[in-house]
Amino acid sequence: MIRPTQIQRSTALQVDGTAEELKRRLRQQQILAEFGLFAFRCDDIGALLQAASASCAEAMQTPFCKVLEYMPGENRFLVKAGVGWRPGLVGCATVGGDLESPAGYAFHTGEPVISNHLEGETRFRTPLMLAEHGIKRAMNVLIAGEHQPYGVLETDSGDSGKFDEPDIYFLQSMANLLGVAIEEKRVHAKLAENERQFRLLAGSIPQLVWMADAAGSLFWFNQRWYDFTGSDSDAMKEGGWMELLHPEHRDRVTARLQKSWDTGEPWEDTFPLRGANGVYRWFLSRAMPFKDGDGRVVRWFGTNTDITEQREAEERQKMLSQEVSHRVKNSLAMVASLLGLQSRVVANEEVRRAIADAQTRVQTIAQVHDQLWRRYDANNIDLAGFLQGLCVKLQETSLEHRIQFEGEPVSIRTDRVIPIGILVNELVTNAFKYAYPEGGGGQVRVSLATEEDGSIVMSVSDRGVGLPHGFDLSRSTSSLGTRLISAMVRQLSGTIQTSRLQPGACFEVRIPSDEAVEGGWHPAA
Repeated sequence: MIRPTQIQRSTALQVDGTAEELKRRLRQQQILAEFGLFAFRCDDIGALLQAASASCAEAMQTPFCKVLEYMPGENRFLVKAGVGWRPGLVGCATVGGDLESPAGYAFHTGEPVISNHLEGETRFRTPLMLAEHGIKRAMNVLIAGEHQPYGVLETDSGDSGKFDEPDIYFLQSMANLLGVAIEEKRVHAKLAENERQFRLLAGSIPQLVWMADAAGSLFWFNQRWYDFTGSDSDAMKEGGWMELLHPEHRDRVTARLQKSWDTGEPWEDTFPLRGANGVYRWFLSRAMPFKDGDGRVVRWFGTNTDITEQREAEERQKMLSQEVSHRVKNSLAMVASLLGLQSRVVANEEVRRAIADAQTRVQTIAQVHDQLWRRYDANNIDLAGFLQGLCVKLQETSLEHRIQFEGEPVSIRTDRVIPIGILVNELVTNAFKYAYPEGGGGQVRVSLATEEDGSIVMSVSDRGVGLPHGFDLSRSTSSLGTRLISAMVRQLSGTIQTSRLQPGACFEVRIPSDEAVEGGWHPAA
């Protein structure tokens, strides 16, 4: 006979096990969020890769982790960063990049690789580096890139534990975030050159140009400013530029400018500035804030355009003022296109879009986690409620469009919601970008339903211009966005189909139920 105390002890053990597992998964998500914040503050790719290795090792509770950079000319990987390995290996050791290597297979196929028993592995050879460290199990996932994959993120352990599907989801999420961050850092390396080009441009346009920090402290002026005012950089320090304002206008100008510093709103004013000859001339002055991904002002760009002759010519004032306004706007656009936000925006339009898209994706990942851990019940979440909240957030970022969501309650495992959130974000933002090229916005509809077998059907549709002739999502690999969509669908073991509407387009994603995935997915033995 089983005694009540035995039942109580068994139940307690089960509860303890569930609590520990939940604690571990929550810690993984916390580490992922912390790494995302670090990634966009870190300017050193080497430090970024090392932090990714350390974060993965901590999250997976394994002593070994490494980032492998693919070397296409040799079809091998360089151990670029890592923790747990013997001194001298990181930065020097290489491993094979062919399909018989676990890392090579993950890299070339894009599929994650789990080997829980390396000594009995028959699909791949065990790399010498792993054998020398007594590694018994390993997990490899692809680190994607904008134009080509960067390499592989691998975690290893010398114990006889077992990696499972949630571990894959975490490691792939970390690799996706790392891939986006690597692209951003590579682009950031070009900012110094763009800064130089900006200064050349600012010296060639007819306006006086200046820059201020987030608090409104002016720290740089173009040469045309110094030529007009007869001042130098030392004279302009500590607010010295305000001495050039006409005394009758100084208080008004500084008060309105301070209001813009405080609120982050664009600034515009008209006032006289004293020239090197002591004569005041009238300037139309403007300043535009540049903000980071969190909406914080990080820098101001300002111009002063001499409009003295326009003011003196009363009859031509309106026409000339409009022309000056147009020139100033064009000049600010040129400034923005060449430098933009120093930490985010670059001159090259394609690269600028890539950085902007990367920011959006990371913000979406953070947003997904925020909603996820506010709603979760440890194992499952109502997908309809989650997507409703996501659509509200997306609506706030694009007020000219109208997002309509409809769906029935669907319970789904929490670890599957992250790739779903990324997938829906990509499809909706693509609709924003391409469905309504004429401007004015339009409707984007997100729907959620289930079928008799428990499969989940999500669709994102619009009433825009429709898909281009010959469009094939499976062959559209030129952009990171389409590759990310395909990667998320694969991660969810789902399928995606496109259809043409009259008018518009529809993307329909079918995802197997949790039970079907659990029954058909088997980690490598």
